[in-house]
Amino acid sequence: MFSIESKKLRKQITGLLTNRWAITCLTILFFQQVIESSATLWLVWFMRSIVEGKPNIPYIILYLVTLVLQYIPTCVAFIYKTKWKQEAQRSFINAFVAANRNNIGEWNNKALREEKLSLLTTEGPAALHSLIDYVWDLFTWVLSVFLNIMFLALVVEPLFIVAYSLSVILVILMMKMQKRAQRQLTQKALTARLHLCQSLLSAWDNVLLGNNYNFKLWDEKTKERLNRCLQRNIDLERFDQILAIFAALMISIPSLLVVIYFVFQYRSDLVRLSSFVVILPILFTILTYTYQTISLGFRWGIHKAKLMSIYKAIQASKDSHQMLERKIKWDKIMATLVREVSADLPNDQFVSLASPRVIESHLDLLNQTSKNGRLTLRGDNGSGKSTALMLIKNALAGRAFFLPTHDTLSFSTETTKYSTGESLKRRLFEILEKVDVDVLLLDEWDANLDKENQESLSDLIDKIAEKKCVVEVRHR
Repeated sequence: MFSIESKKLRKQITGLLTNRWAITCLTILFFQQVIESSATLWLVWFMRSIVEGKPNIPYIILYLVTLVLQYIPTCVAFIYKTKWKQEAQRSFINAFVAANRNNIGEWNNKALREEKLSLLTTEGPAALHSLIDYVWDLFTWVLSVFLNIMFLALVVEPLFIVAYSLSVILVILMMKMQKRAQRQLTQKALTARLHLCQSLLSAWDNVLLGNNYNFKLWDEKTKERLNRCLQRNIDLERFDQILAIFAALMISIPSLLVVIYFVFQYRSDLVRLSSFVVILPILFTILTYTYQTISLGFRWGIHKAKLMSIYKAIQASKDSHQMLERKIKWDKIMATLVREVSADLPNDQFVSLASPRVIESHLDLLNQTSKNGRLTLRGDNGSGKSTALMLIKNALAGRAFFLPTHDTLSFSTETTKYSTGESLKRRLFEILEKVDVDVLLLDEWDANLDKENQESLSDLIDKIAEKKCVVEVRHR
């Protein structure tokens, strides 16, 4: 049985192939292939009418129309294919957002951040587009082969269906028997390419710096890996080509036997022979496409496994809260309630409670967030002060706004053209005016500011603390 998460991932991937854009695109492709394959029917009847001395103009017109008309649905299908790709990317972005929204526990994990952003921006969309191109090609080739064989059997010789079915079964059995060997050779070739890539990634320092010792070691290793990569890829290509030769024979021989039988059976029937000669090139084109179509079909597992791994990789870990807790050394963090609004005094008067005390858990901090005021956290580097803010955000969710030291958060105010202090001031004003939260979490906002900017922004934070609870981590 699959886990619930595995079923969810499979449902997401299935949704990529069953949405309205995919269905519309494949439906248009179906009609395009029917039009294209029907050209064989009109061509055969055209030849028969010529040999029999019957009117043939309608058949040649229909034949020419099918040759031209097939391009119209193809162009329309390409438009829907583009839309399909964009909607697939939208679906992937939504899946990423749904899996990671409010997942602050992973926010400061640099390795995980780079991995997930790479999946979101590059590898994920590339895999989605590759899957859609694959489905397009597979669907087109399967339809082309099936419909052409069906029309050939309909207008020329029914035995073609029997011979062709036998060919397909033999090739599928052969490819299944060789699948393990092909996978092993593919893995070896991939590993060799990865090792070569690792050597090439270190080329910059070893080549440009001019240290002969380092260059010699790098050059020897790179040449060795180049040779291994070449040999592994040749082995794989040789295997694939030998497999292709045997597959071509298995596909061709049954159909060739039918051709011999047909020619012998109808050697005196000029009408049948003439129509048969016309379709011979089409028949061998179909046989050529068949192996490629079957090979394409065997790659579905590769695309599926890749997408499954990508969708699985963007999921959030289930123990992020516990991981945050383990990072914090509570006995090393001191909290100072600088100002607290008193319920008995007007809003413009404050009570100063500046004596610092040790925090035992994030619950101590949460208890303070129910009141307006300014709570400052200080402690040794690495004690987990910033992580404590993340725990508060995780607990309060939408009731809190977290502003880290460095971020790419979206704001209406343009801040890139201003100094650090001015940019932060503009962000704080926007938060004060437009963000409806009870708690503002500020992480080392004073880290890169001079004394004048610190004092100015500290006054602004005091004003914010009249309306909200401000929990800050101070650099100094």
